[in-house]
Amino acid sequence: MWRPKLIGSTDQFGGLQCILVDQKTDAIQASVKEIDYDFVAPKIKAGSIYEITHFHTGRNKPSHKIVPHVAQLFFNARTTFKELPTIQPHIPRHRFYLVDYTQLSTRIDKINILTDVFGHITAIQPLEQKMVGNERLEDKCEVCIENIRKEDVRITLWGNTAKTFVSQALQQSTSPIFAAFTSLKVKQFQGKIVLNSSVSTLIFINPDIQELAAYKTIFNDSTHAVKMMPSSTAQLMTPQHLEAAKKLSVQELNVLDPETHKDTPILCRAAITRFDTRNGWWYKACPSCFKQLRTAAHRDELLCPKHNNQIPLPWFKVSLVLEDSTDETNAIIIGRPAEQLFKISCNELVVQRGFTDQQQLPDVILQTRGQVKIFQLRFGSMRSDFNRNDLLIQAIFDDTMPLIEPTPQSSDKSLAPHDTENIGAQMVPPITPLLSKQIPSASSTSSADASITEVTPISKKRYRDAVKRALYLSSIKKTKKVKTSIKEKKNHEESAKQSSPN
Repeated sequence: MWRPKLIGSTDQFGGLQCILVDQKTDAIQASVKEIDYDFVAPKIKAGSIYEITHFHTGRNKPSHKIVPHVAQLFFNARTTFKELPTIQPHIPRHRFYLVDYTQLSTRIDKINILTDVFGHITAIQPLEQKMVGNERLEDKCEVCIENIRKEDVRITLWGNTAKTFVSQALQQSTSPIFAAFTSLKVKQFQGKIVLNSSVSTLIFINPDIQELAAYKTIFNDSTHAVKMMPSSTAQLMTPQHLEAAKKLSVQELNVLDPETHKDTPILCRAAITRFDTRNGWWYKACPSCFKQLRTAAHRDELLCPKHNNQIPLPWFKVSLVLEDSTDETNAIIIGRPAEQLFKISCNELVVQRGFTDQQQLPDVILQTRGQVKIFQLRFGSMRSDFNRNDLLIQAIFDDTMPLIEPTPQSSDKSLAPHDTENIGAQMVPPITPLLSKQIPSASSTSSADASITEVTPISKKRYRDAVKRALYLSSIKKTKKVKTSIKEKKNHEESAKQSSPN
């Protein structure tokens, strides 16, 4: 039994999934919708035998099957489970559809059915965090297993599956350790087969299956203890290593070779000095994979290449400029790291607070200007328009030391020419004058924005009313300002006439 989390979510689940086995060792998948989870989950537990009634069936899904059965069961709140004692013939505790290592190549990029493997664990990489698709951070660990022919394969585990496995493996006091890994996706990377976990992957340590006896015969001494692999270089920097790690200046960052440093974590101590909103600061993302949704041809729908039509989720993608006393550089911050920096989700800003204008930055983003941080970055894909790689922010760490001695702020008059030159991009000054270079000053929020931030709509009607009210207030203020100017002009003219000798 397992409860798959929705991809990219920390607290949303996709119901309950079960694998049932009968006396003939045939297996079938059973699904429970999230709405029925609280009714069904307390009635059943893995390893027990039940007589099950009041369920319905349907065809098994066409892709990402867990077991090779044409049908699937569906349980709901009215399904009944009568627990039975052990019966004859014996029902096995497990049913895996194990694939021999030599046959894994036939499964590369095949999505009709997921893959089960069994093996002796030879090495484990410590749990670490890694950026996935430039958009979110995920826990990750890698495991090496081998079969009785000493052929090996590497498995990459993600999310809760990785955390659960590391915890289980550390609890094993004896070696060797054998494990069955279920529902894996088979990929090829740099010419080698790599297995990746899915949302349905489960791991069974030393399971009671027929294959276990043969493995114990081959790997029966302490020389087969599990080794710990070194962490990958692309992981996020831990606070323990942060202080001792070298921080590059922006000037040094600008001359790095992306090919040489593509797998190397880069640290740079700098401040955000301005933003570029020509391409917006958020986009409509797929809630499952966070890819940008595209408008369907001849239809008023938003489509994800992997997950079909979706309700869009607002997702951060902010272009900005990092600067220190040596130079400046462009960078992009996307998804979870942006939430870490701005201390708010994009969904809350756009949906709940009404900041829907993709060219207008809210104060909560603008207030990060001038704050000195240590940025962990990596090189992204090549941009054809500038023939250089994107620089992606993976994580942000606090830093309290000033970059250089503060310099006095310039007057509004000296900033005016810069405002004219930088129309189309958000060019904003640091909150504190950290840099020797003067930064253009521009306000990018209105009184309407301030009023919207105080509104948390409970219903769609209240939300619409709040937006209309904010827009109405904005237009009223502009009208009043115009009327006041006209009135002042008339008063001035009347005073001039009265004081005239004619």
